[in-house]
Amino acid sequence: MNSADHVSFDGLHAAEYPIQKGVHAVGIVWYGNYLYVADTRGGLRVFDMRFILDLDLDPDADPATHDRMGTDTDGVKTTANVEDKTKVGRHDNVWYSFGYRYVMPQVAAWKFKATQSNPKGSCACVSTGAPKASYISLDRSTGPDRLLMGEYCRPESGYPSTGRIASYPVAALEGRSADVTAEGRANYLPLANGGAQGAAAYNGTLYVNESKGTDEPGNLWRYRWNDGRLVQHGQAVKTARGAEDLYVERGTGRLWSLSEHRPGSDDDCKLNPGPGDREGTDYCQRVLFAHELSWLDSRP
Repeated sequence: MNSADHVSFDGLHAAEYPIQKGVHAVGIVWYGNYLYVADTRGGLRVFDMRFILDLDLDPDADPATHDRMGTDTDGVKTTANVEDKTKVGRHDNVWYSFGYRYVMPQVAAWKFKATQSNPKGSCACVSTGAPKASYISLDRSTGPDRLLMGEYCRPESGYPSTGRIASYPVAALEGRSADVTAEGRANYLPLANGGAQGAAAYNGTLYVNESKGTDEPGNLWRYRWNDGRLVQHGQAVKTARGAEDLYVERGTGRLWSLSEHRPGSDDDCKLNPGPGDREGTDYCQRVLFAHELSWLDSRP
């Protein structure tokens, strides 16, 4: 219901300002009927793939006509507006959808029980309390299947944490009836400068993407477990600038990732081409790429 007690819907909101004014979705896993979305300070949001709604607010395919939607459940006749992409839901008897046709409702959320003490507006982290949910992946390397989730941290004075990583059994998350305890992979990442933006596990190896921003290529690290601790396995493999989440495509033996930076998104990515230069620079283009796992595992 909206503030006028009309049947409606609304966009998702979260307190991320000044880093993000809305929900900061930083990773997605589709498992069974559910889509799990990591929300930096909010934990996990859960969406049901079986309930994707076709709003069809523009049945005549002419955005300018503002089609009639008929009589709503409260007896009021409503219209639609798909031109205004700043609103969602029902406002003054007009339906909006941010300009989109389809909506998928959030059906649940997982919140950390501990207090979120990480400072807002900063990438620094404390070593206690609720972690940030900065990236997730599906871990099928051991049974039962788990969601692997970690936090992005940049250590600074008073905030030494390099980031924590943990796993949660998907079956327990699907139950949504009791607390779910982090298990199996609860650890601090052994990254001197932090910066982990993605992790995935396969055949006993934990792969972690370390972003170095736009300044230089990132690092792809490999770790093994030894007496409950993460131990570095081999040297870092250079990867894309701003490398983020990781995904194991088991059927092909590939480890997929993507980079976040784009021209104009950061000071180092401003478009200032000189005479004869093409617009932009290579390292400021977003890319989707994959590593062969067999090649990665053969690196020294």
